[in-house]
Amino acid sequence: MKGKYAIAAALLFSLSGFAQKEELKALKKLDDKEKPTAADFQEYKRLLTEVEPKMEASTLEQQIEFNYYKGTFALVEMQMNPAMAQMNFSVMMKHLNKVIELEKNGKKKYTEEIQKQIFPEVKTAILTMANQLVDQKKFKEAGMYFASAYKIEPKDYSILYNAAASAVNAQDYDNALKYYLELDQSGFTGASTAFTAKNKKTGTVEGFPNKATRDIAVKTGEYIEPKDEKVPSVKGEIVKNIALIYGQKGETEKAKQAMANARKANPDDVSLLIAEADLYLKTKDNEMYKKLITEAVQKSPNDADLFYNLGVVSSETNKEEAIKHYNRALEINPNYVNALINLGVLMLADEQKIVDDMNKITGTTAKDNQRYDALKAQRDGLYKKSLPYLEKAYKIEPDNQYVISLLASVYQALERDADYKVMKAKIKA
Repeated sequence: MKGKYAIAAALLFSLSGFAQKEELKALKKLDDKEKPTAADFQEYKRLLTEVEPKMEASTLEQQIEFNYYKGTFALVEMQMNPAMAQMNFSVMMKHLNKVIELEKNGKKKYTEEIQKQIFPEVKTAILTMANQLVDQKKFKEAGMYFASAYKIEPKDYSILYNAAASAVNAQDYDNALKYYLELDQSGFTGASTAFTAKNKKTGTVEGFPNKATRDIAVKTGEYIEPKDEKVPSVKGEIVKNIALIYGQKGETEKAKQAMANARKANPDDVSLLIAEADLYLKTKDNEMYKKLITEAVQKSPNDADLFYNLGVVSSETNKEEAIKHYNRALEINPNYVNALINLGVLMLADEQKIVDDMNKITGTTAKDNQRYDALKAQRDGLYKKSLPYLEKAYKIEPDNQYVISLLASVYQALERDADYKVMKAKIKA
């Protein structure tokens, strides 16, 4: 009996192998068609579904053929059904990489086509879409496309860097952190030389993959003004963003450790000092905060941006210190519009409390009226303190809508009707 079972099993295996061979031949026939019809696509899909469960009992050659057809069909489905592009991209990558793996130690029938034709074309198409999505400010989708392109060429860290930047802009901090951590561990810095030249016909400056290619283009006469420009390292930005994202996620201790690492890598980056100081300020470690701020000021005593940022960092917890920093920024740069605006807004910090106290007065006695008038005078005093800063900001940037709206509100509150009407007329709908 055992012999009969063995013969039956062998026969079954043989029939299964024959079926696979015929199905794979049919798939090849369809794959070779230059202009397949909708019916051809349906038949192709049916054959793939039918043959897939039989692959466990297949030869190495049959596995290679099946994975190639499955991967390339997923590529076709990516183009035919954009809504399912991400899923089909994963299927394509899985099966075409499987082909490369299976052909590693034997005849490479499809490897070169996959590595030198299919993958580069798909990568280019995905990157084009990613950049279009960035232009449309659809950062989350752009990040997903950059991440997909990176999977095709996982040593091209510049693509992963773009994925991380897009994720940050989309406030997708989990993915941004994952990408930045991988970039940090890879040693990627982004430091390079950009080779550019101006297109004589269009007048636009274009980049080239290397100096030799750029120089050839210039020799043809189609390009002029070749330039070699150093692209600075982004290592500091990467480690800084890791720390900032940890801080954003509320993982303060990890943020502090990451910031310390960032400082070691970039000891002269004052922005890191400010960011680290902000972390300690938020955790109410005032001693460490003051130490770091003192160090920052010593490093850049005449940096208006530094003092402006210090003002921003301390404005929520220490109004007087923020005012001091903003004023110092204005000493260095009297036309620093954002410092003027923030000072104007800080002058109004107690406005809501005063208004709330005024609204609580419901009586009409002489004492109530006296209290109301005193509060109104106090409120008007805030408006008058704010005005010089806002008016100067408006003088520097007369089209700044935020400044115009602030001035309109202040003029209205001070009952300066003519000035209010002028500002209100400048507010764009």
